[in-house]
Amino acid sequence: MSKKKGFTFIEILMVISIIGLMLSVGFPISQRMVQSYKASLKAEEVMVFIATLKREAFLYSEAKVISSRDGIILVNGIEKVFQDTLIQIEQPIQFYKNGTTSGGSLMISVHDQSYYLKIDSPLGHLLLGRRD
Repeated sequence: MSKKKGFTFIEILMVISIIGLMLSVGFPISQRMVQSYKASLKAEEVMVFIATLKREAFLYSEAKVISSRDGIILVNGIEKVFQDTLIQIEQPIQFYKNGTTSGGSLMISVHDQSYYLKIDSPLGHLLLGRRD
């Protein structure tokens, strides 16, 4: 008499239920991580834009004034829209022709994530951080 090899139905059900339990716990966590990553990319996009303005002000000897209205950033009065991103600037920030800046900070909101971008005076060092 030979013994049959293989898994029983109960064993297969147990493995499937364990895998399902692991996915039900892991999937929401990974979704939040992906959303957080995408939000940080949007905040970094704003930071790169500000760094570009700083560089252009010095290279082309053009003063740049950054402000915001209704969540949209304004550069010398001209709107720059970032999709799904709200930007708030309390006081206008100036980049002077000589490469210095008045300094200031921006509040960046992407979905349910909030970030700040601090611009140090006078040299314009940028610091991006997450608000809790």
